[in-house]
Amino acid sequence: MKLKSFAFTSVTFCFTAICGIPSVQAATLTTIVDGISNARGISFGPDGSLYVAEPGIGGNGNCQPSPSTLFQPICAGNTGSLVKVSPNGTKQRLLNNFQSLAEQPTGNQGAGIQDIQFDSSGQAYLLTGFAGYPGNRDLATLNLGSQYPIPPQQLATFPPSTPDKVLNTPLLAQLSKVDLNTGALTSIFDFAKNEITKNPDGGDIVTNPYDLTINGDSAYVVDGGGNTAYKIKLDGSDSQAIPIPKTIISKSDLPPGLQLPPGLLEELPGGKIAIQAVPTGGAIGPDGDLYVGEYTGFPYPEGKSRIYRIGKDGNPELYLDGFTHITDLTFDENGNLLVLQFSDTSQLGGDITNLPGSLIQVAPNGTRTTLVAAGQGLDSADGIDIGPDGKIYITNRGVGPERGEVVRVDGLVTQVVPEPGSLVGLFALAGVSVTAACTKRKRQQKLGELVAKAETV
Repeated sequence: MKLKSFAFTSVTFCFTAICGIPSVQAATLTTIVDGISNARGISFGPDGSLYVAEPGIGGNGNCQPSPSTLFQPICAGNTGSLVKVSPNGTKQRLLNNFQSLAEQPTGNQGAGIQDIQFDSSGQAYLLTGFAGYPGNRDLATLNLGSQYPIPPQQLATFPPSTPDKVLNTPLLAQLSKVDLNTGALTSIFDFAKNEITKNPDGGDIVTNPYDLTINGDSAYVVDGGGNTAYKIKLDGSDSQAIPIPKTIISKSDLPPGLQLPPGLLEELPGGKIAIQAVPTGGAIGPDGDLYVGEYTGFPYPEGKSRIYRIGKDGNPELYLDGFTHITDLTFDENGNLLVLQFSDTSQLGGDITNLPGSLIQVAPNGTRTTLVAAGQGLDSADGIDIGPDGKIYITNRGVGPERGEVVRVDGLVTQVVPEPGSLVGLFALAGVSVTAACTKRKRQQKLGELVAKAETV
């Protein structure tokens, strides 16, 4: 990458963040659990157990075209679950036969249980996805959707289902309180109904809640389908929706020879194109602000994914850019921002089940360091958390039946990337306190014997 210099009143400043010297060390990925279908978010519970969201592989039920799959149908089934790995290494599935959507017959790109997080009292909260027009979820949302307009291009590309073809998946596109002993769910927020009635980003009426963070008395959810970040009171008493801006790229950024379906992209004057943000990762920073990473929508350009910071005023401010296909974020105990990339190359460039992902650390002074580089074992990686032992845990191979695994990062590969993504991000990072205790998820005190049960890759 090229170094960037910043000139103010004819003076050029050279920051440590952009004048670093690369260094290299060895890295190992240690498998904690595998055999998970379309593995997604991960979290450690109050007893030190590891929980992994398993959206499932759909089934032979009704189908809907999905923007997430470039309008290939995703079909309903009851194949989702929540995988629990106890501190002694015992693996079990909770919430078995949960509602699920996925491509058929491959079972790829599942939507179902997306994430689980715990509040400070140990209460669990479950997030479920959807990846389509929310009116197709069930008869109630179909009837609700009939009362609200749908953009003409959406009607032409993926119109609503007929009543006999709804998916009958009322548990999807929800934030719920969950009793992990009984499986009982108490709905807190219905993203499907909110998208239909309010459509926060003003675009296509689509929802796909993707990532959940709990901080204090609020849940923070990023909706990749709705291009929106949400702050929701855990008692359901209040909510705030914050649309994430579209990405503006040049037509020259598109792959040579790419044929664009009519109306799929918003073409702007001057050879520009507006593409959807598709936010997929969220984290609360040491400063208490919400940080949101985006995947970017079709045509999935490389190097165009951004991170926004959302402060108390609720306005998204560009924080960093220059990433590719971000799927999750978290902060470690030293205030470093960890950015997980699903792939370092465009999704259009290969098999979505096996794209070369990476993990990038952004220090408080703005220095970017590649902790795990593309080709070193992260493939289509989809979730991240810091364990009770202070180590990094990643959901790997997040697309496909029984391909998913959770790996621990041991011994880091580091390569300093001397380029802060934006001027705003450089100064913002420098101002973040590294001693603050607030990270993306509540840290637990003991990992127990989980590490002893791991297998080294």
